[in-house]
Amino acid sequence: MLVQADEDRMISLPRDRIARALRVEDPDLVMVETDGLAHGVVTVYREHPLIHIREATVEDLTMRADGQVTIGLRHDGRPAQWPLWDPELGALTDLLVGAPGSGKSVTLLTLLAAERISGVVSVVADAQDGMSLPEAQGRTFHFGAGRAALGATLAAACAVADYREKVSAASGWGSFTLGDPWPLAIVTLDEINRVLSADADAHDDYRTWCTGMISRIQLTGRKLGLGIRFAGQSIHLADLGDSDKIRSGARQGTVWLGRVTGSMTQRMATDMTSGAIEVSPIPRVFGAGGASQVAAAWTGKDTASGPVTAGCAWLIQGGHPTFTRTFRAVKRDRTYPGLISLMETAPIPRLTPEEEEIFRAAYTEALPYAEALMTGGKKAAAAAGAEASAAPTAPVLTKSPATPAPPAPTVRPLRELILAALAAAGGPMRTRDIRAAVGVGTEGGPSAGTVGNALTALRDEGLIVPAGHGRWALPDHP
Repeated sequence: MLVQADEDRMISLPRDRIARALRVEDPDLVMVETDGLAHGVVTVYREHPLIHIREATVEDLTMRADGQVTIGLRHDGRPAQWPLWDPELGALTDLLVGAPGSGKSVTLLTLLAAERISGVVSVVADAQDGMSLPEAQGRTFHFGAGRAALGATLAAACAVADYREKVSAASGWGSFTLGDPWPLAIVTLDEINRVLSADADAHDDYRTWCTGMISRIQLTGRKLGLGIRFAGQSIHLADLGDSDKIRSGARQGTVWLGRVTGSMTQRMATDMTSGAIEVSPIPRVFGAGGASQVAAAWTGKDTASGPVTAGCAWLIQGGHPTFTRTFRAVKRDRTYPGLISLMETAPIPRLTPEEEEIFRAAYTEALPYAEALMTGGKKAAAAAGAEASAAPTAPVLTKSPATPAPPAPTVRPLRELILAALAAAGGPMRTRDIRAAVGVGTEGGPSAGTVGNALTALRDEGLIVPAGHGRWALPDHP
């Protein structure tokens, strides 16, 4: 029904009160849209409209001229659109927040598939040692696994931003043009709460270093074709550097607010919306609220559990929240083969050759510094011989961007250990067996994330090849 407020009043449509007035037993079946001034639409459903949803297609995930892709559906059947970039504003800032099982990882993978299909360079760091987004490893331009890799990825992205800024200034360019001369790149930082939250097991110096680089990308990335996307189980804006800048940037981009605690829902709603539409917490299953709980309490018998709400989220754009659900993805053997197939319909977009050299050199140089800084702070990083990278933003490269430094020799022993282990095996090895062979979990041994990054680098150089899911081999022993 279409509703209008009295001439002397602002419109207010509290969902619970509307459900009560209409005798609707489950408030989740009432959906409200309003312009925040005088007009609104109230829709009442017999069953939740987003219980059944299809899988994504290549057409959905192909970026249109306005920079948008379709990642799911709104409650009324309209497409849920997500801008990868804005032709007027440039690169964007996105936030995704959701508890385990909320569908955050599927939404991220859907966006990464859209980027690959649309020619956008995906720079990914997964602070959960690659376990949150395993499908992205080997299918994006860069995949950094582990908390230290997240900082090194930021440092490498800042080095590319420095290069683009230098060239733009010399050329008299004041903004970014898609594909001329550089592609759009988006930095996705997943499980960022493992690095930046107050209770994260990381040194304050490391968090300061990372937030400095985040602020730097926020400040310059829009005009350089470098977007940034944060994702985590809980995100406090103050942890991401300049909270006002994050809030302002996210208002131009997109906030995906999935199932989280009620307090987090209200906090994000206050930070990111105009308040015209009530943003309510998302339950774990459909039909969990309303009269079903009263009936269970009265009879002493639990009601049948409804389908899970994974993928449901408040999509907040321009301060306006809309209830949506990401396209379905079916998990088999602990991965999402449908999303993998979508990714592999297009080649992996890459930075320009000059930028790729800068990125790889900066990442190699920053990774040992990040590992030392994360565990022991600046003193430990200095003791590890990484003082040259101690700037609070990006590490200082030993050569100019046009002539990037060669890979640091500190990575060589791990590479040699991996190659030696594969040679000794005489055939494919599982990732976990490679980790054991090179000393992961032993005193002074590398972290699992560092081994994952080394495997990716060796694969990119053609020194090893994938031999099935989670298996690696030398090229002559597939």
